[in-house]
Amino acid sequence: MREERTLRMPNINYIILSGRLVSGAEIRNTSDGRNFIKFRLASDMPYRSGGEWRSNTVFIDVLHSLGRNDLNERLVQRLQKGTPVVVEGRLRYREWESEGKRFQTYEIRAYRVQILERSPREASVDLEEYEPPISDDEISLPPDEMPF
Repeated sequence: MREERTLRMPNINYIILSGRLVSGAEIRNTSDGRNFIKFRLASDMPYRSGGEWRSNTVFIDVLHSLGRNDLNERLVQRLQKGTPVVVEGRLRYREWESEGKRFQTYEIRAYRVQILERSPREASVDLEEYEPPISDDEISLPPDEMPF
């Protein structure tokens, strides 16, 4: 008789996307007074079909927190519509119900947001040095408090 082998699979959930903001970033608040940044990212994937170039665009919500409200406010000023960014984080699936309707979404819980253009005033402050990894607990909201 053969022994059954179990598959040893690592638990990896890591995503990197580049794209542009669809609209300006917003600061949202949790019920315990912490805030986080929310924005929608459009990421294009060009491909060839029948000799023509086409594009498949993915739109996805991104949630990010620098851990300090003042830094979130400064970062949101830079994250305006059209700003090119690279986002690194975890992909998360959520379901909730509101007014009898069921909703589902995928979103990125970002560890890092890198802006790909220089600040108009060439600020010397490096916001990335304050970017701690975030846990789901840091910006989780009860389903009835979800702002989206």
